[in-house]
Amino acid sequence: MKLGIRAKLFVLSLSLIALSLAISYGYLRKTLDANLTTRIEQDLAQKLRLIAYAAEQAHLSPGDPKHWQETARALSPLCVARVTLLRADGKPLADSELEDDGLLGLPNHLGRPEIFEAQQHGYGKSTRQSATLKRRMLYVAMPFRQSDGQKGVARLAMPLTDVDRTMAQLHLALLIAAVLGLAVAVLMSSAAAHLAVRSLQKLTDTAHRMALGDLGTRARPEGQDELAVLGRDIDSLADSLSRALTELRRMESLRRDFVANASHELRTPLATLVSAVETLRSGAASDPGAAKTFLDIIYRQADRMNALVNDLLDLSRLEGQDRRLALYAVNLADIVKQQVALFWPRAEERKQRLQLSPSPASCLVMADRLRLEQVLANLLDNAIKYCPSGAEIIVGWTAEPFSRTVEVSVSDTGPGIEAVHLPRLFERFYRVDTGRSRALGGTGLGLSIVKHAVESMNGQVVVESTLGQGTTFRFTLKRADDN
Repeated sequence: MKLGIRAKLFVLSLSLIALSLAISYGYLRKTLDANLTTRIEQDLAQKLRLIAYAAEQAHLSPGDPKHWQETARALSPLCVARVTLLRADGKPLADSELEDDGLLGLPNHLGRPEIFEAQQHGYGKSTRQSATLKRRMLYVAMPFRQSDGQKGVARLAMPLTDVDRTMAQLHLALLIAAVLGLAVAVLMSSAAAHLAVRSLQKLTDTAHRMALGDLGTRARPEGQDELAVLGRDIDSLADSLSRALTELRRMESLRRDFVANASHELRTPLATLVSAVETLRSGAASDPGAAKTFLDIIYRQADRMNALVNDLLDLSRLEGQDRRLALYAVNLADIVKQQVALFWPRAEERKQRLQLSPSPASCLVMADRLRLEQVLANLLDNAIKYCPSGAEIIVGWTAEPFSRTVEVSVSDTGPGIEAVHLPRLFERFYRVDTGRSRALGGTGLGLSIVKHAVESMNGQVVVESTLGQGTTFRFTLKRADDN
């Protein structure tokens, strides 16, 4: 039969209590019996010395059994015990419990343990069932000298009635205590098992509902015991699973959006390419002017697709390397100046002022050089692309004396970005003005690459913008001298 947890706890509790009572009973019974018997024996030993002395002082002749019997009966009330006087060979001389003619039926006592021990060591004791009186008796014996110089043995015997009565009372008391204890134990163990199983059942139900997909359920245990700790751990696990599930759903949503956006971004140039190729195949290829026009279209769209694929690969690499890059100490000033020099002709062509703000001549940071160049290139490309003629673009960095980071900024005096767009600006394929971004050749991945690249270098990137006044991108890098 399969027992539940409640039944197992109940049986275990009862077994432990029953075992404890049995051990207690065995110990108390043995100890109490030994203590009581020892006290009676000590008392009898004192009286035995007096009996042996009195027997010696009586100067009785071995051939005068009547006087021996009278002496034994006279001494018995004084010690409140049965008095037996024996010859050295174990033959009884007198017994206070028997009539004169009863001595003839007494067997030889030489083989009795207390008599043998008394003759060997001067004192003997024994506890046994009396064959004559049919009771458990305590015997003590001691040698004495008769009037004719021969040794005799005086023996006292006392029934252990009081000890047996006390032990019987102990049995009854322990039996009552055991019954009461077991009754209380049944109630307490049943209540304890019920409480434990109730808490455990609640945890089981909670875990079962979680297993079925209900991650909103919670155990919310009270107390500090092991079950309460387990309940809080289950709740903590459910919280982690809920967060993980939410994150998975978010990632799945991002994946679907990414696939949809990537497909959309690729579909437009592909459609244009197909259309241009079909036009050329329809006969436009024979017209040099038309052929050049359509070949230019094919080139631009292929270049656009190439840029999109490259950006997708860069983003994939940044996300696939656990956001960690091999960082080395590089001179930030050199990299910024190099990027400004590369983009300065484009800014001049659009009649924009691209310049460096006053910054330290040298500044070492921990970075991946290629990724840092890519971050600056994307920010400068966006600023030049979306700012009108006459706009000012300023690149600079600051390194406070007691700061562990360096802040790099790219600011412009362009049209600015509405506040509603700022929280989503670093999302993949997110565009403030979809039509204008595509017209300018943007892939929608530049700022997402910036964010992932900066975070891979243990930095943070933020954007500040005021509509009609301009936009500033700031990102941080760790100083090389702090590593």
